[in-house]
Amino acid sequence: MSEKWYLYKDQQQQGPLSWEELIEKNETGVLEPADMVWTEGMDGWFRADQVEGLVATAPPAPPDPVFNPPPPPGMGTFRAKPPGISPLGPTGSLKKKYIAENTVEQKTTTGLEPNIAGLLCYLLGWITGIIFFLVESENRFVRFHAMQSIVTFGGLTVLQVLINIFNRFLWAIVWRGLGSWTLAGTLTSLLGIISLIIWLATIAMAVLLMVKAYQNETFKLPIAGAIAEKQF
Repeated sequence: MSEKWYLYKDQQQQGPLSWEELIEKNETGVLEPADMVWTEGMDGWFRADQVEGLVATAPPAPPDPVFNPPPPPGMGTFRAKPPGISPLGPTGSLKKKYIAENTVEQKTTTGLEPNIAGLLCYLLGWITGIIFFLVESENRFVRFHAMQSIVTFGGLTVLQVLINIFNRFLWAIVWRGLGSWTLAGTLTSLLGIISLIIWLATIAMAVLLMVKAYQNETFKLPIAGAIAEKQF
């Protein structure tokens, strides 16, 4: 049985929780039959009274087709599930359908866990991004992070190169006696500050994206994330 359960109650998501913690919440009255729960292997959220052995109550009611809370971080988008299909019980096993559907999402070409592979996509910037984008052919989660790494850090690298080229071009003009030394010095200092800001932002974004990927989150940057998402 999965050790990670999620509870959706009062428009708030709680978890991950163990099965024993869910039982305790039910016994203390915190977990009610109408509350929604989810664990890995389910296609969507289910009422607590639909999970065998979780809530001792009347026969389970059909799930509300309108209810659609957000999935736990990094778990993707759930598809609607027709009523009458029981999820995983405390002494049961995953249905073959669940196994078949989730194997693709968890499988990676490299054999690494998806969150580890996603983290490594940002380790050396666009270099590891390209490596994982070319190597990984199974997991969309990893390929998304690889593409976002390429777009984000590739773009920042190009920007740094352009700044260096402009700086060299500026001093070449000055050495030929075609420009002002004072103006060149001022622009060089300004470009140096911009370059430092870009470098610090690169490190900060790399750390943030690695943390989010490790937490199984498909964290999208405003521009790079949209570009990466369109590739799939």
